[in-house]
Amino acid sequence: MHADPEEGIAKPRFREGLYPVEEVTHRLRSFVEPASYPEWRELLRGRNILFLVGEARTGTSTTGLALLNEVTRGKRITGLDPEVDLAEWTPSNACGYLVQGLKPGAGALLDEVALNRITECLVVADAHLLVIIDRTAGISRALSSWCRTYVPPDPFKVARRRLERMAEDNALTPEQLATASASLGDAPFKDYLTTTHSPTAGVEVAEELWEVVANGRTHEAAADNLRLGSTEAAAELLAAVRGSVDELALATTIALLEGQDRTVVERFAASLRNELSIRVAADAAPREFDLLGRGIKDRLDSVQARLLPREVSTSGSYRYWTQPVAFRGKHLAEEVLERLWLDYEGFSDVLMDWLVRQPREPGIERVAGKRIGQVICQASGPAVLRQLGKFAASKLHWQRRLVSFALGETVQDVVLSGAVRAQLRKWSIQTAAEPRCTVAETCAGSLGLALPAFALNLLDNVLEASATPLDDQVRTSVAAALGVLLTEHANREMVFKHITAWLGEPNGTARHAFAAHAVEALCRGGFPTSIRAGVRRLTLNDLFGEDWAVLVPLTLRALEDETLHGAVRAALTAVERSGPDGQERVTAFVTALIDSSGGHPGLRGLLLAMYRSRLPAGTEAAPQ
Repeated sequence: MHADPEEGIAKPRFREGLYPVEEVTHRLRSFVEPASYPEWRELLRGRNILFLVGEARTGTSTTGLALLNEVTRGKRITGLDPEVDLAEWTPSNACGYLVQGLKPGAGALLDEVALNRITECLVVADAHLLVIIDRTAGISRALSSWCRTYVPPDPFKVARRRLERMAEDNALTPEQLATASASLGDAPFKDYLTTTHSPTAGVEVAEELWEVVANGRTHEAAADNLRLGSTEAAAELLAAVRGSVDELALATTIALLEGQDRTVVERFAASLRNELSIRVAADAAPREFDLLGRGIKDRLDSVQARLLPREVSTSGSYRYWTQPVAFRGKHLAEEVLERLWLDYEGFSDVLMDWLVRQPREPGIERVAGKRIGQVICQASGPAVLRQLGKFAASKLHWQRRLVSFALGETVQDVVLSGAVRAQLRKWSIQTAAEPRCTVAETCAGSLGLALPAFALNLLDNVLEASATPLDDQVRTSVAAALGVLLTEHANREMVFKHITAWLGEPNGTARHAFAAHAVEALCRGGFPTSIRAGVRRLTLNDLFGEDWAVLVPLTLRALEDETLHGAVRAALTAVERSGPDGQERVTAFVTALIDSSGGHPGLRGLLLAMYRSRLPAGTEAAPQ
C-alpha cells in the first residue's frame, strides 16, 4: 500500500552538520570496499586527511562515510560546506569531517603550507578530514601528492552484497538468494555489469533479479528493463516518435510523471498533445478519423512503456486503486526528459509553460519536481534556474512544492549549490508572500535537512520580510520547515535558539508573532499545529528530557510576553501531572529558571500562579 506520494520527507544524500548515526549505519549496510580501500584507510589514519578524486554517483560519499566511521572508531561524522575555505578552516571537535566537493578554484589554493597546517590542527583535535574532489576540478601540484584516485568497487560484488542484504531483511528466502546469485552469471546481467564501472549497476541488477525470483518477472523483461534505460535507447525512442504529436506527448508525460496512475498520465498527455499541436502546421490533406483511437496499451507499447500491476494508495482517510505507468527501461524517463530539455530548442520552455497551467493531481509535485531538478543538474548557462521562477511565485501550493523538490535535487550538485543558495536568498527577501513561502517549503525537505543552519537563516529572512499581521500562508510554511528540522535531534538546539531570538523581537513584528504562535502551540497542543507525514508534534513535556540550556532561555523569554503566561503555566501543570516524577521534574526546572532569571518579573508571576494552583480549594494565598 502506498501513501499519497506528495507526503513524507526526502532525505538528502549529503549534509552540512552532523550525520545521524542511524543514517550512517543504514548507508553502510550494503557497502562494498573498493580495491584500494585498505590503502586509503591507512593514509587517513596516518595523515588524518585524505583527498579522493572521483566521479559523482559512483559511491564516493558512501566510501568517505565508511572510512571516517572506521578510522574515528564510530565517532560522529560532520559534513562541511563545500564553500568552506579549507586553507583557513580549523576543526572544532574530535570527529570525522566530510567535504563532498570543493568550490571552483579552491583545490588550486591548497599549497604545502596550508595542507601541513590543516594536518597539525586535525592531529591536535583528534579529528580526521576526508575531501571528495570531482575529476574535473583543478588541483595544485602540491595537493596532487595528497590525492588518491577513487576507483569504484566491482559491480558484481555490489550486486551480490545487495542480494545478501535483501535476504538479511527477509525479502528473499535462502533458495531465492541462491537462484538470484547464480543468475548474475547469465548473459544479459553479466553483460550489463561488465559495460560499466558504476556500483549503481550492481544495485540495479540486484533489484531486477529480486523481481525475477520474488515476483515472477521473466529474465527477458528484466534484461530489457536494464538495456532500454540508456542514452542510446532514449535517442532511438525520440527519433521514432518525432513525427507523431500523440506519441511525443505521451512519451514526454511519462518522462515527467513516471510512476503516476494511468488516468493521470492519459489526462496530462492529452493536454500536452493539444499544446504541441499548436506548434505543428495543420495537415491540409483530408484523412479519416478513428473515433476510438488506439487503446492505452497499444499507445504505451509505441513509446516503450507499460502498465504496472494495480496497487492500493491512500489519500487522507480513503483508499483507492492506482495503476502506475512506467517505461520499460530503468532510466529511460530520465534520459528522455534530459534529451528533450537540453537538445531541442525551446522545448523546455513549452513544457514548463504548459505545466504551470495544469490542474493539481496528488503527487505530481514530488515526481515532476525531482525529475526537473535532475535535468537542471545537466543543464548549462547562468540562468539554469530561471524556469522555476513562475512556479516559485505561484499562488498554488503544489507549484511552490514542485520548486522545493526540484531545488532539493539541484542543491546537491556541487557546482550548482551556490546558485541555488543565491536564488533562495533573493526569494526570501521579496515583498510578495509566494516566493517566501516557496523558500520555506524548500527548507521543509531534503534541502533543510542537508543545510540546517542555512535553512534557519533563510527563515529569518522570510519572517523579517513579512508584513504584519503575519500572513497565514507564511506562518504555515515556516512552521512546516521547522517541523521537518525538528525530526532530527541534532537540529533542536539551533531551532529553539532561533525561536527564542524571534520571541525577543518587538511586539507587532512578524518574527515575534510567529515565535509566540510556536510557543503557544508547544505549550498546549504541540508544535507544529499542522503536520505532514514523517513529522510529529513536539510539546514542552517532550523537551523536558533535553538540555535545559535551550529550554530555560526560551521559557524566560516567553514569560516576558503576558499573552503566553497562561500557556506556560498550563504546560508546566501538564508536566506535573504526567507521571509520578512530574512534580519533581517541574520543581527542578523552576529552580533552574530561578538560578538563571536574575529576578525576572514574569517568573515571579508564574511562581505565584503555580503556588495558588496548588492550594486547596477555598484557600487564599498569602499576601505578597
